[in-house]
Order: sequence, then structure tokens, then C-alpha cells
Amino acid sequence: MAYKLFVIVIRHMRRQLRRTILTGLTFAVAILIYTVLSAIPASMDRIAEGASKGLRLIVTAPNAYKLPARYCDPIRKMPHVLGCAAEIIWGATYRDPKDMILAYGTTADLFTVMADSDYHPPPDVLKSMFADRRSVSVGSVLMEEHGWKLGEPITLKNISGKITLTFIPRVEFPPSDYLSRAFFFDRRLLDEAVKNTYGADIADRANFISVRVDRAENMALVADGIDERFRNSDAETETTTESDTVANYVTAIGDLRTIVAGLCIVVLVTVLLIAANSMAMMVRDRIGEVAVMRALGFSRLDVAAVLLVEAMLIGLIGASVGAGLAIVFFGHGFTLGALTGSLGYIAVSWPVAIYAVAIATLVGIASALLPVINAARIPPALAFRKVV
Repeated sequence: MAYKLFVIVIRHMRRQLRRTILTGLTFAVAILIYTVLSAIPASMDRIAEGASKGLRLIVTAPNAYKLPARYCDPIRKMPHVLGCAAEIIWGATYRDPKDMILAYGTTADLFTVMADSDYHPPPDVLKSMFADRRSVSVGSVLMEEHGWKLGEPITLKNISGKITLTFIPRVEFPPSDYLSRAFFFDRRLLDEAVKNTYGADIADRANFISVRVDRAENMALVADGIDERFRNSDAETETTTESDTVANYVTAIGDLRTIVAGLCIVVLVTVLLIAANSMAMMVRDRIGEVAVMRALGFSRLDVAAVLLVEAMLIGLIGASVGAGLAIVFFGHGFTLGALTGSLGYIAVSWPVAIYAVAIATLVGIASALLPVINAARIPPALAFRKVV
């Protein structure tokens, strides 16, 4: 019996094929938007989770350029500290001045703050990096965006165009949620270029300092120790976990989660209203068929099941198309720019897509529920009268 009812559902969908396609496309477009929006907070959670695995602290100062790079010397001697690296941010451009790249200048100390969960280049690659100051480590997504290749030189400029530096990618970070758009270079190149161009010595300047801690339970202890060590100095520090620092990029522009959640609700309500109208029209056109089915002995439950399954299939197929397009076009990731400091990217994952399809299927059923109940309650004689 279930098979026969399913055959009837398929025939019903094919009978009004244009309406079925248009309703399905409504779900497809809405779920495409919903999936991409939902991927933003989900990806930010993955980025923060990936950052927390590194057991790193980020040391900053109220004025980033007043943070001395030499602070790393006493920090390395503190208990529970495994490594320290002072980094400087260079706002560079590639080809088009609008094509901004946040490059992070550091030294070989960068590898002392890398955790076991991070990507570790082979020893021969590290040897080649240290032999050439132009060597850089670049995330795979950034490499793909610009068509860069390992071993092929690339040229970046500062915004004014007065400083031009040439780099050679040696290390490519594999696809991940955290370092996929990273660009690490030897800061000595920038230090020398700034001194030669502007006459300023920035060798002891740092925008932030990365500190790796031995265990998670010692993170707060080390953070408090660093801030206490430089309290009342010319450049006091503020130390937070790396995951909190990443999260601050988002909260700096407002409550992104609330904005995204609001947009998702708007999308769902819009789809529900459009789908409810389409489903009501579909059920109204099925009144004659409902009358025939009831006259042939189909129960009200059978009639309701046929109509609800049809609504569910339309929502499921349309949502699957929309979620599939989201995976195809946004599954590889897209950036939110300064929100994540170009250290992370937003990607539509399969769990998010599957969740969106499930939501759309429920929306399809919910939108048809009231019209289907009303249609199933109509006596066969009255249904025939409505047709006539």
C-alpha cells in the first residue's frame, strides 16, 4: 500500500510539473542563502576551536606599535612557556591595490610556538626557508585564490607603493579552518625596507607576541604572569588566549551571530509564506483527486499522507539542490576579510548543509499541514460539489 501511495505522489508531482519546479526552486534559492549564512557562525566556531588546540596566548598592547619585540626574551624564561615569537602585521597589496593581503612578519621563532596539532613542514623545506629570507609560508586557500605556486616568486607592495618585496612560497599550509589564508614572511625584509625607505627602525616593534604554553591548565597562570611582569612599564600588556583573540575580530564589528540568526529567521519565514501559498494552491487543485480517492475507499489518513509526502518531497528535492550548490560554490571557503585577520575562512560544511536540508523538509511539511488537514476532512460528496 505504501508503494502505491508513493506512485500516486510521483504522478501528482509530474501532473503540475511547472508548479512543482517553481516551488522547488523557491526552496533551492532560500536554502542556498540559509546554508551560506548558517556556515558563518559554524565556521567561526571551528576557527576558534582550531586556535584553542595550539595552546597559545596572544600578547598585545593598547598601542600595538609600542609593544617591544624584546619582550620575548623574559617571556621565554617564564615557567610553562615553550616558545615565543614577536610578529608584525604588514598590510600589503598584490597587483590590484584593492587586493589586500595581511602578511605576518616573524622570525624563525615562529616554529617554537607551533603546536603538535599545527602543520609541520618537512626538515628539508625548513632548511631551504632559513637559507633564503625571501621564503614564505602561505595558506592553501590564499595560494589558490591568486594562482601562486611553490618556488615561483611573487611581489607584494605596501599601500603607498614605496615598499616592494619579493617572496618565494616554500611552505603551503594544507586546507584547514585556521591557516588557510595565512601569509608568514621573514620580518627582517620589512625591517630593512622601512629603514631604507623611511629611515625608521622598527626592528623592536611588534603588533603582537605569540606565546606557546605547555598545558591548557597553565594558560591563565602564564597570561597573568606576563601582564604582571610588564605592569607599570612603558608598554603594558594585555594577554588573552588565541581563541579569544580570533573571536574578538568578530565582536569588534558587532554581534555577528545575532545578525546572522536574524537573517536566517527572515529567510525561513519568507520561504514558509511562499511555500504555504504554493502548497495551498496545490491542495486546492487536488480537491477533485481527493474526492475520487475518498470515493474509491482511501482513508483520510491515506489522502493526507499522499499530500504531505508530496510537499515533503518538493521541499527535500529543492533544498538538496540549494544545499548542493552551496557546497559546490562555497564548500572550498570564502573569506570575511578583516573579521578573521585573513587567518581563517568561512566554509560550507556537509553537516551545515544537511541541517539546512532537514529544516527545509520540515518547512515544506509545515507549510502544507493546514491545507492538507482541511482537504482530508472534506466529505467525498462535498469535494465533488466543489469540483463541479
